Amino acid sequence: MRRRRLIALVLLVLLVAASVSYTSGYTLDIVDSIGRPQTGYALYNHQGYSLNPVHPVSYNATPLTVVRSDDNGRLTIPAALHAHWPFPLQTPPKLRIQMIYVPRLHNAWARIVQRSPESEAGIWQMTTPSRAMVFDVSDRPEQWQSTLSNLSFFMSSAVRDVDHSRAGLLLQLIGHFRAEYNDFLVRHNDSPRPLPPMPRLFTDEERQAWKAMVDADLSKRPTWGMEIRRLYEGEVSNLVDVEADLKR
Repeated sequence: MRRRRLIALVLLVLLVAASVSYTSGYTLDIVDSIGRPQTGYALYNHQGYSLNPVHPVSYNATPLTVVRSDDNGRLTIPAALHAHWPFPLQTPPKLRIQMIYVPRLHNAWARIVQRSPESEAGIWQMTTPSRAMVFDVSDRPEQWQSTLSNLSFFMSSAVRDVDHSRAGLLLQLIGHFRAEYNDFLVRHNDSPRPLPPMPRLFTDEERQAWKAMVDADLSKRPTWGMEIRRLYEGEVSNLVDVEADLKR
């Protein structure tokens, strides 16, 4: 009887050990193109994979969370303990930094996967696994528009997950989004929109259809100001209600 109890206890301990995992903290230093520290925000969560006979299916072990760096550009993500189904039903989750946003540089592009950093030329660059060099994109409306798009997408996800009692940093991001929108219009309101690059491997018929579609779009909204208003004016207006709800 004692032996059976011991075996059951060992199996229980192994099951618990396989169902609990630890993710260490992560520190990132944010600098601009000449190495000056920059204050920034990160939106992150922890993701793992669930067993699936067809293809891996990810799961979120933690909600999308906002963290702000200190004034010296050092951004710290705390360690976390996770409960999940035992392997191989679910893999232990890993840290995923979905976006780094640096308001002064109008740049919200970087997606960093811990221990496997990637870079995008002219936008941001990982100079070491714990140091990100971020570039100012305010003179490039295409990239600045992508900053607005990334902020819009991830803010919407964070609003769904946030604990209203801890919404302070998310409210800051909303304020920055509004500022980005206004600053973009001040700088690029009358700038002409360029012809986008044509996708590769189109047939002649597809090229003609694509060009007709693009020409029609540019004729309706030839300037960046018109396009940015179409994309974000309604969202900027709706954020007033979102802010009021988060502050309750």
